[in-house]
Amino acid sequence: MNPDVQTYFDQIAGAVDRIVAASQGLDANGLNWRPIPEETNSLWILNTHIRGNLRQGILSTLGDAPDNRDRDAEFVATGDSDEELQHEWDQLKPEIYAVLSALTIEDLENDYVHPRRGPMNGWAVLLNTATHANEHVGHAELTRQLIDKAGIEA
Repeated sequence: MNPDVQTYFDQIAGAVDRIVAASQGLDANGLNWRPIPEETNSLWILNTHIRGNLRQGILSTLGDAPDNRDRDAEFVATGDSDEELQHEWDQLKPEIYAVLSALTIEDLENDYVHPRRGPMNGWAVLLNTATHANEHVGHAELTRQLIDKAGIEA
């Protein structure tokens, strides 16, 4: 993999690792708890949303995978297993790595049309994806702190 692309992969994967880690050890109550109902997202939603974002941005926009994303569904998703979140990420991570490993500098300089963001080159797709993932790290870690402070059962 190109060293610059590796840096983006490391940033993206590291962010998702932290989002998943914020969810560890929680039961369904903790995973689906929202600090301000209807205005904030649960850890389950954050995990689901970031995987949807990665599939759309990397696998579909930069790769050749079909875009089957249902973004609205991500924000109402619920679940009950921190192990499932880890499993989903463990399945997606090598797919992302494979797509990024195959990209050439020419690929990254090409223009793409991101379904939500419009025209941008491959470098911009990577920057946008890394930035977005890291924004949600803050949401996930703060949500976990609030869960722990509220004494929500794990």
